[in-house]
Amino acid sequence: MKGTDMNRNVLIAAVIAVLAIGGYYYANSQKAAEDAATAQQAAEEAAAAAKKAEEEAAAKAAEEAKAAEEAAAKAAEEAAAATAKAAEEAAAAAAGAAQTATEAAGAAAGAATEAAGAAAGAVSDALAAALDPATYDAAAVTAAIDASSLEEATKTTLKSALDAAKDSPELLKAALDQVKAALGM
Repeated sequence: MKGTDMNRNVLIAAVIAVLAIGGYYYANSQKAAEDAATAQQAAEEAAAAAKKAEEEAAAKAAEEAKAAEEAAAKAAEEAAAATAKAAEEAAAAAAGAAQTATEAAGAAAGAATEAAGAAAGAVSDALAAALDPATYDAAAVTAAIDASSLEEATKTTLKSALDAAKDSPELLKAALDQVKAALGM
């Protein structure tokens, strides 16, 4: 009888141990599955936020390009009207003076266009260098984001992504690509 009670107690202890171990592994697997689901959801939310920021940046760039095109067309019309008027007045005074004025206006417009292009190119080159992972300049990129016409939420998202990725070259490249896309580069 004593041996049977002992065997029964050992059997009960073994069943309890198996249940405890099974419960432990089950709880851990549930936590791992929950963590994986949370990470997946965070990744999907980040991807959705990046896509939304990209779409907003593309729409903003399209608006700005259209506004620049309209401004250039208006300036061209005004310049053409001013040049025509100046040419008529100069033709009345002297044909030679009109020719000289037209050439000077063309040269001045060319010089202004060239200077504006050079300035824009220099700014673009400096920003491109700051956005290159090899020559990354956090202050310059942050200043460019702050100076952009992006929404504040987008600016904050981009700066947070850069800050989170600063110690990982792969993550930094991805974050810089997001900044380039948002800035229309």
